[in-house]
Parts: sequence; structure tokens; C-alpha cells
Amino acid sequence: MLDLFEYITSDTPILTPNRRLAAVFIKKYNAWQMQAGKTSWVSLDILPMTSWVKRLWLDVTLQTFTPAPVLLSPEAEQIIWETILRQWPDNKNLLQITRTAELARAAWGILKQWQVDFNNPELLTTEDGNVFQHWAAEFTKICREHNYLDTNSIAESVTANIINGICVPPKHIILAGFTEIIPTHQALLRACEQSQTQITVHKPERPSNTVRRISLADEDTEIYSMARWAKNLYEQNAHAMIGCVVPNLENLRSRVIEIFSEVFAANHQYVLDPTLLPFNISAGKSLALYPLIHLALQLLKFPKKNIPIDIINNVVCSPFIGGADSEQFARAKLITKLQEDNVVSMSLAELINSDRLQSCPLLRARLQTIAKTTIQQNKQLVSHWVNHFMERLNDFGWPGERNLNSPEYQTGETWLKLLAGFTQFENLLGAVSYTDALHFLVYLTTAQIYQPESPETTVQILGALEAAEIPFDHLWVMGLDDSNWPQAPRPNPFIPQKLQRLLNMPHATAERELTFTQQLTMQLRQSASNVIFSHANLLEDLPLRPSPIIMDIPEIAVTELELAAFTPAALQVFAARAVEKIQDETAPPIAVDEKPKGGSSIFKNQSLCPFKAFAESRLRAQKLEQVTLGLRPNQRGNILHKAMELIWSELKDQPALLTTPEAELENLVQRSVDLAIEEKAASKSVSNKYYLKLEAARLQKIIGEWLLLEKARPYFKIKSLEEKRSTTFCNIPINVIADRIDELADGEQIIIDYKSGKNLSSANWFGERPEEPQLPLYCVLEPEHTAGIVFARVSPMKMSWEGVSAVPLDINGVKAIEEKGITWSQQITEWQQTLGQLAADFFNGKASVDPKEGEQTCQYCHLQSLCRVNEVSVI
Repeated sequence: MLDLFEYITSDTPILTPNRRLAAVFIKKYNAWQMQAGKTSWVSLDILPMTSWVKRLWLDVTLQTFTPAPVLLSPEAEQIIWETILRQWPDNKNLLQITRTAELARAAWGILKQWQVDFNNPELLTTEDGNVFQHWAAEFTKICREHNYLDTNSIAESVTANIINGICVPPKHIILAGFTEIIPTHQALLRACEQSQTQITVHKPERPSNTVRRISLADEDTEIYSMARWAKNLYEQNAHAMIGCVVPNLENLRSRVIEIFSEVFAANHQYVLDPTLLPFNISAGKSLALYPLIHLALQLLKFPKKNIPIDIINNVVCSPFIGGADSEQFARAKLITKLQEDNVVSMSLAELINSDRLQSCPLLRARLQTIAKTTIQQNKQLVSHWVNHFMERLNDFGWPGERNLNSPEYQTGETWLKLLAGFTQFENLLGAVSYTDALHFLVYLTTAQIYQPESPETTVQILGALEAAEIPFDHLWVMGLDDSNWPQAPRPNPFIPQKLQRLLNMPHATAERELTFTQQLTMQLRQSASNVIFSHANLLEDLPLRPSPIIMDIPEIAVTELELAAFTPAALQVFAARAVEKIQDETAPPIAVDEKPKGGSSIFKNQSLCPFKAFAESRLRAQKLEQVTLGLRPNQRGNILHKAMELIWSELKDQPALLTTPEAELENLVQRSVDLAIEEKAASKSVSNKYYLKLEAARLQKIIGEWLLLEKARPYFKIKSLEEKRSTTFCNIPINVIADRIDELADGEQIIIDYKSGKNLSSANWFGERPEEPQLPLYCVLEPEHTAGIVFARVSPMKMSWEGVSAVPLDINGVKAIEEKGITWSQQITEWQQTLGQLAADFFNGKASVDPKEGEQTCQYCHLQSLCRVNEVSVI
């Protein structure tokens, strides 16, 4: 490259395939001048080919007196194509108009670049090509009527101007770094040559280099290894140009940034200021994906009816809504309550009028303002809608009350500029509805690739096309497995494949992809003195092999590379630990005015794990429920309990069950189930009437089968249903509710607990740490009247009774306690002692992390991050 600077002049353009390579040339040239001791110099004319062609076109338009065509931006072209497709009569049922318009615009660009007239009869050989030809004719008509020029027609126009002598090309042109040149640019360069322009292809001297390849376990291991390799080289020489090439960078961008940040920040001051990390990633991401902008678009689309819970969550919890800091805890509780109630969606009016919103007056005031505003249904110019968009965002208090950090501020400024620039499309769009204006704004925001500014660095992460011909000192290219390199062909659906194959159009065939990838690989192999190619051995569970293109490269083991030492942050903290053991397993005893939460669940949790009882009943630690589209298991259980309560409230006893006509009994079950669903489900979270009808039918069938077991029992009558009692047991105030208490023929009582799950056993009532102490607790509270405790398993998987009693009850599954070799009074005494000990432990603050069955107990517990049970064995 330096030899090029020796003889080049400022009036000789150096053309590159992309901006990144042009920027590298400029940087190298400036460094070369400074090394020569100069403090000022004439800049060279180094720019991408497309920018140079556009400059030639602008030069001609400025020299003529006739009205110059209006040059369309890519976004403007997309709007025209989409407008054509929206108005086309045969496209009424087309589902993805925007995506189809993108493919049509791409097809137009390929045809222009490959110098194929859209009237080419070959297009008529396919149905898609036929309809595209009509769209292209309409696009051409619009451009002609409004004097528009699309970007893919610029080269053709400039070529004609050169041939006609209107445009005079430079005397000398240098081409640098091209893997291939599209036909329209080839034609333009030939026209330049015919006008006596000298065209030189710059081929830099390639110093001898070392090229090696390695295989690594998986994609993450590849990225970690590449990051450690780059960090090691950077620490050895901070001025060395280090390239890290990721062919699939647009999809891996987030993961690459995460890993490189973790590696480069390890054991370094960068961890205090991530903006100082000495690497730069070239691929930005869609502006619409940045949280600040994503929320703004959601607010502009915010509906008044049927607002999904995920949108409510985003708005309520976002820091970019007015009052977010002042009400952050109240808003978090609001979302917790909505998720507890399994609210799938609700209207804006329901949300505003909800008791849940009383604790968030600032949010309620903003939502009330939104509810009062009406979106005009008539069509308006874009400038009108832009003002309306800003007013709507202001009503929400966007972008929030806290100061934005630098990346957020840059992102917001970029989007506001885009919003202001949206008005330039008024001539294209004319008067449009709010919905259409918002649709095109979303498209423009999504199409804009954006990345906040970052300091210039020597470690560059970039895609394969960007890296070609850039002179690095060290280069690592990852992802070169047989499934990814070369890529599979992706022919455009609107151009017949026969035509694409004939003209060797991009992505048309596997052969073309192979040839292009071979050329690109050769460029990358020669781009640095130290080159490493890598591939993963596994993609999830799919085995991978190295690409055949790199099989001739000598393979080495990763251990032969010098990689920077790296320990994940969590392991660094752990390794630096100075363990000070404090046996802090006892909480303060329960105060006189303290009211623990939980009732009988206190005893269950204390038995399962003392810390669980302490955290849930005294710290009120609770799981954040996930919203489901249907009924949760506990809702199904509540409906079953309510339906059974309604049924037995009417029947009263077994004789009534036996004597009630079958049709009447079925009617009773149906009415009870419908009322239970109405009370326990429909009014809260599940509004789909068809789903609830299916649930009602399912439950009616289950209860019908269960009543057959009730008929087969000896005589009983209902003593109480869902009876709630408040009492104190061993200083623990508790509320207990017995699902049902039956009185038998001899006057004795049994306590019944309905269970709809399949994983339960009466064995969980016994031992020093009973996992199901609820029924034993009821029994202990009224020992003189209780003759047995029973699980009623009402489940489609299995219908059965399971329990123990003082004497045989002739109920299948209920066993007399004497079979355990103990009397009923002895068992009650044992339960009194066991439950009393659990109550005493809870009252006195015993809160040790001691799961009864180890990992099995912890498997479904939500407190693991709080109790840190997994660290107990490690320390």
C-alpha cells in the first residue's frame, strides 16, 4: 500500500468496494505522511465505487440547466415499491407486502446491475417473473412521471454521459480490494477507458505469511478463543492491526459483544468503564431494536382494547415512561399482581379503572390522557402525523424522567432526526392514514442500521466482505464449517432461475457461491502475516466439519496458540474468596405483633426446608408468576373445589346422591361447574368462551366419574364444606380451611382434602418432617371428633381414596391405623409432637438451609437464588 502513496496524486481517485477499506487507506496514508515528518498535506481522493459514481452524476447535474432527476434514497424506493404492491388489485390477500416489496426492489436492483431490461421475455417464463414485470413497468412509469432516478440506475446514466461527452472522467483511476465488479460498473469503467482514462488495479505486495486452521468444540468456544487471542496480541502491541472476522456477524453480534467485553474487561480497568474497551464491532443493529426506540414504537401502536400483558409489562416497567423512577416499586408490584391473576390482556379502560393502579397515580394520569385522545381516521400529510407522534410520546412522558446515558442519548437523537426526515416522503406518500404513516415510520426505523459512536481501536470485529483486502497484522476468521462456508444459494424469486444461472447473478447457484467464496477465502488468506481459520465441531447437537475450502491449510491445536489468560468474573470472585464462616441460621423469634403469612403451609415449608418457611412466611418472598393463555393448575384446583362445594351444598348426603335421577344429577354437575368457572376463572384471566366450554366439559366428565366412587362408599352426610377456622397452634396464629368434613353412620368424622394432582401419598403425613402436614394438623386441632383423614384424588389419571382412620371404614384405599402397628391416639400424639416441634422451630426463628431431600426438594423451589443452596457444598 505504501508504494501506492509514492506516485499517486490528489486528482487520481482510489476506488474501493466499501467504506471500511477506504477508511483504512485514508488512515494508512495519514500515518505515512506523519512518519515523513509532515504536519499538513493534500488529501487523497479515496472513496467507495458507489460514492464515486454518485459524485460523477452530481457533477453533471450541477453543470446542466435542465431540471435534474430527483435521486431516490433506498428508503424512498421501498416506499414506491410497497405503494405499488398495496394498490395492485391481485395483492389483496398478500400477507407480507413489505417483505415482498423488498424482494421486488432487490430483483430490480439485480436486473439493473446485470444490465437486463425488465421487459426481457425470459421474465415471462415464470408466474412470479410475469407479475414482477408488471410491477417494474409501474415503477418505471412513476419514476418517469415524477422525474425520479433510482440508485441502481445512476451508473447507467453516468456511462451514457461519458459516452456522449457530457461527463469527463479522470485521467487515472485505481481500483483496490475488489473481489468482483458488477456489470454496470464494468461498463462504466470501459466507457472511461474509451475516453482515454488509465485504469490500474492495485495489487499490494503480499509478504510471506503463516496460515493455520484450528477446530474448536462449539461456536461459543470459537468466540472466546478468538477474543483471548486478540487480547493477547493487543497487550503485546497496542498498535497492531488485529482483525476478527465473523461471517455471520449480523446474527451473532450480541453474543460476540458479550464475550469480547467479558474477556477484555477481565483483570482490567475497562470493567469500570465499558466504553473504553479496545475493540470495535462494525455491524450495527436495527434502530428499532434499541430499547428506547422499541418502546417509542410500541407507544405509538399502543391499543385501547385487548392490550396484551407483555405490552402492558413493557410500558409499566420501562424506565422511559414518565414517573418511572418515582413509582418504580409500585409499578413492579402492579405487574406482579397482574401476573399472579394470570391476566392475559385487558383494555385501557379496565387498566385505568383497576384497583391495582391506585398505587401508581402518575401512571394512571398519563394513561387517562391517552384514553381521552382520539386518533383521527381521516388521511393527513406526513408532517401532520409526525407532530401527532411527538404529542403522543409526550403524553406518555417519553423518554422518562431520568437522565439518559450517552448511548441512549445518541440513539434518541438519531431517531428524532429520522422522525424529522420522515416528512421528506410527503410527496411520495401524499395524504395517508395514521396506521399507514406509522407503518412506514416503523419500516424506516427498522431499516436503519445504527451503532452508537465508539473510540477508534486497533482490534476490529467485522464481516467477511468488509475484511477482504484490509491489510491486518493479525487475522482470525471463524465459522468456516461445511454448513456455513460457502453459504447456500439464495436466488431471487422474481427472476427466473434459468436467467440467474445464465448471467451468473449473485447467490443464484451453489457453483457461484463456491467460486465467490474461494476468491474471498484467498483474499483473507493473504490479508495478514498471521492468519487463523477456525470452525466449530458442533452446532447444538449437529456435528460439523471444516469447509472443504480450507482443508489444505495445516491444522494445529488451540494449545499451540498464545491466548490471554481468562477467568470468568464469577470464578474470579470465587477464587479471591476469603471465607469467613458465620453460622447464621437463626432469625429473630416471632414478635408479639408479627403476623406470619401462610397458615398450614408454614408447617409444610418448615418441614421441607426451614429457610423456605422463613423466606415465604416472614420475608414474604414470592415467585413471579408467568402468564399462561389457559388456566393454571391452581386455578383448575380452585374450580374443582368450588364445583364440589356447590354439588354437596345441594345434595347434603349420600342418600340424596343415590336417589337423584341421573339426568338431574348431570344437570347439577353442569350447573355447579359453570358457576365455579364463572367465579374462579372467567372474571379474572381467561375470557375465551370456547376454551372454558372445553374445560367445563372436561371437569363435568371427571366429577361424574368421581361421584361413582362416592356412591360406592358406606353411608355419610356432609357436616361442613370449606369451613374456615382461625386458631393458634403452639404460638403460631393460623387460618385453616377443611375442604370437606363427612359425618359417618356412627357419628364419627373424617376430614377430606381434594387433590387433582397425581403425585401425592399418605406416606407424606408421617415422620419427623412430613411433606403434607395439612390434614394431620386438622386432625390435631379436633382429635376427639376426627376418626380419619383422607386424600380424595380427583384426577383423570387416577380416581381413588387414600387415607388412614382410627378403625376400618370400608373405603377402598383408606387403611386402619392399626395396620401401622400403632393406635389412633398414639398417632395423634405423635402428630402433636411433630407439628409442635415444627411450630416451635418456626416461632424461635430456625431458618437453616436444610432441604429435606436435597436436590429433589429444591427442584421446584423458587428461592435458590436467595438461599444460595448450591454454594453450600462448594464452600
